[in-house]
Amino acid sequence: MKRVLLWVLAAVAVIPLLSSRSFAAWTDSPRPDRWEFRTGYAYQYTNSKRPTNFELVPFFPSASLPAGKQVGSGWLRGQWEWAPELFLATMIHPFMRPILGVTPLQFRYVFQPECRIHPYLFAGAGILYGDFDRRETGNRLNFNPQFGAGIYYALNQSVSLILEYRHIHISNAGMDERNSGLNTHTFLVGVSLKK
Repeated sequence: MKRVLLWVLAAVAVIPLLSSRSFAAWTDSPRPDRWEFRTGYAYQYTNSKRPTNFELVPFFPSASLPAGKQVGSGWLRGQWEWAPELFLATMIHPFMRPILGVTPLQFRYVFQPECRIHPYLFAGAGILYGDFDRRETGNRLNFNPQFGAGIYYALNQSVSLILEYRHIHISNAGMDERNSGLNTHTFLVGVSLKK
């Protein structure tokens, strides 16, 4: 029942985005206009439900596909983007383990002021596979709903530096009894290369 509810909530969240005017100009065959690479450091914050900790070194290669024309005006002017990414990480504490995944449902709103700095907000979800061996999740297959914010700093027309924070929740969505989930603070730097 929990899984069905999660799928329904995901559909309810995504359908309004896809039906908005900003997505109306999306062509039948979208192509990436930027390739992006992020890396950094992530750690689980602890509380009474999540008393253990772990640390990750993530690497997130991604594509950025414009999803329509610019919308808004003034300081809210910007553009929606679809930003699917690979989730590649190494758990470095308390032991070394790889984590692999994909985040196909990730959307970003990039503010476009008349300067070199472009802030953005995003949210997404995907699937991860890894041997977490944590009491908070009893399954190797997990989901990763996430949200965050960042900035692009344009060096020139083709290259931008990225500074980003994201919150990642890792959970098996009730497929196992152990499912309090893992929550991470994730700090990333990266580069964006425009085609």
